[in-house]
Amino acid sequence: MPLQTLTKDLAEGHLTPQTLGASLPTSEWELHQPPTGAVYWAFSAPANPGATPAAPDTRLELRRSNQQAQFDVVYKTPRKACVSELRSELRRAKLKAEPVTCLQCEGERFTAPTYTVTIYSQQENFNQGKAPYPFVVVVHSLAGGPPAAN
Repeated sequence: MPLQTLTKDLAEGHLTPQTLGASLPTSEWELHQPPTGAVYWAFSAPANPGATPAAPDTRLELRRSNQQAQFDVVYKTPRKACVSELRSELRRAKLKAEPVTCLQCEGERFTAPTYTVTIYSQQENFNQGKAPYPFVVVVHSLAGGPPAAN
């Protein structure tokens, strides 16, 4: 998942489920609209030989930020390579990582002028069956742009 996809329309305050969905390749991402709970997209990669069927899918969802006027992008994945690639992209952008205190996980936050990216690693809890995803990335807008549409 390229950083540009995660931050598209975020800085301008134009991020909605429609704009995020339009930026995802439909050949790889499938929209899920459960009767209860949040709308999310699941990554449908070709089956890997030897992969366990119970392995969680990568999920991308929007959630209302603490200010309730905008959305945060939440990316949940079991794929360490995807998170490592994102972390490298953030460092190439010369964004400094700061540690984040969280319960039962490790975290680091990268701050850009218009957004923050926080990467949480809960590998130990995932291995113990206590967390559904070992890696969670939250992209939060720092711009006070217009309220997001529903």
